[in-house]
Amino acid sequence: MYKLTTWKYRTTAPSTAITFCISVLISLSNCQAKSFYNNAALAAPETTTTSVPSTTTSPNARDIVIGPCRWVIGRTCPDTDIRFYLYTRRNPVDRQCLHIDETMDKSNLTISNFNPRYQTKIIIHGYNADMFMGSLQRLRHEYLMRDEYNIIYVDWAILSPGPCYMSAVHNTKHVGACVAQLVERILEMGTTDIHVIGFSLGAQLANYVARNLGSFMLPRITGLDPAMPLFITAGVNDKLDPSDAVFVDVIHTNAFVQGKIERCGHADFYMNGGVMQPGCNKPGTNPFGCSHQRAVEYFQESIRSRKGFWGWACSSYMSYLFGMCPPTNYLLEAGEDIKTSTRGMFLAETNDTAPYALGKWTDLPTLGKQKPVTTGSPITITLPPPTGFQDPLLRHIDQWNKLDTNFNHIEHQPTPYAQDPLGENWTYFSGVGTSDITGDINDNNPAGEINNSVEEQSAEDEEKVLEAPLYWQEYRRNLTKGHIETSIFKVPHIEGEEESVKKSSRQPRLNEIN
Repeated sequence: MYKLTTWKYRTTAPSTAITFCISVLISLSNCQAKSFYNNAALAAPETTTTSVPSTTTSPNARDIVIGPCRWVIGRTCPDTDIRFYLYTRRNPVDRQCLHIDETMDKSNLTISNFNPRYQTKIIIHGYNADMFMGSLQRLRHEYLMRDEYNIIYVDWAILSPGPCYMSAVHNTKHVGACVAQLVERILEMGTTDIHVIGFSLGAQLANYVARNLGSFMLPRITGLDPAMPLFITAGVNDKLDPSDAVFVDVIHTNAFVQGKIERCGHADFYMNGGVMQPGCNKPGTNPFGCSHQRAVEYFQESIRSRKGFWGWACSSYMSYLFGMCPPTNYLLEAGEDIKTSTRGMFLAETNDTAPYALGKWTDLPTLGKQKPVTTGSPITITLPPPTGFQDPLLRHIDQWNKLDTNFNHIEHQPTPYAQDPLGENWTYFSGVGTSDITGDINDNNPAGEINNSVEEQSAEDEEKVLEAPLYWQEYRRNLTKGHIETSIFKVPHIEGEEESVKKSSRQPRLNEIN
């Protein structure tokens, strides 16, 4: 017989009729709860299991049952309402039922397909669901396709049916204690590589798993859109927070409705803003339920995605609402392959249909929209046409890269000699002291005037200069061929001493002496 805890209420106008009605309602709900429990036990699916010890406990008589809702009171583990199922690559389809007890001798973990050399994934469903939810089952498929894992599902559907959300929240403490007992048996197998994955209310349940483990801290907890109702004002010991594991990562997809808006872990990723997901507003689709379950679908895709889900940092959700968190090039990955050093709040974008991952973008305006890449055709580069700008100095450069004489409107002054370096008369000289080379060019000048400028010569003088370049041509030829002519390079002499030099330099010959 079930015992109901009696509660005393103070009323302003107590009456016998009201008390009688309350008693009848409690009796009817008690009968309905018994029939619901018996039907659920009979309808449990048959599974391929290993040998399970016969020592099991029955539901405690102190439970409070109202209709389909059950508040667990004073139960101990193991509990028949909480089941554990194991999948490995040796049994990817046929699950093994694990019996977890107080000691390893009473448990059947050692005779199952559990292998301590591989990482263990413990997956916990949420309210009004079970382990057979499609997106949760695809997690097993993706993991076993990726590598060797021990995939353990926690099925506590009997203690979390709809519409009994309040009783399901109450039962998370008891379920967390039983899952902690499972973790203890896994530790006795010689492995500490354990990853707890909780969806919705199952994410909040992971908090009680960590609280019942004593000194051991779980390496990682992943919260998939942790439940919000009744957890807004909850304390640290009653909700998922960063102190529950070495690393806690969270994916938010339906905040303000079924999921929490506040941060719950070391790294919180708000997908598409974290409230409503693209593609969930189709006709005939529950937008809240669709957005809530997208958290599992995103995480499931991240297990083997080549692109991955990448987010950029944001200081707070209020900063995001005020448009102060634009996308940046500093991106960090979310999902299965997240780095355990990731810290902070992040925003990420996804597609509206599967595959949802956009990858790591480099073009910020497109937010990861991959541009089509054509292959097989040659790469051509089109240079932009030259601009109309031109350096004004370049317009006045001649063929020898010199500024033209008409630059800045300077009038051209003709010169008697050509400017071409290949011409005959390209060297200017004054004529002073060069009478031996040029001849008597200045003989016709008036007395007292020295005509030392080529520009001041008359046309007749120019003809004389052109008629007497004999020595000048000889001088240029000597410079080119390396021959020195004494007629040009003469020894300087003093006027008046020429005759004495000739006389002293002449010696008599022998025939003259004789």
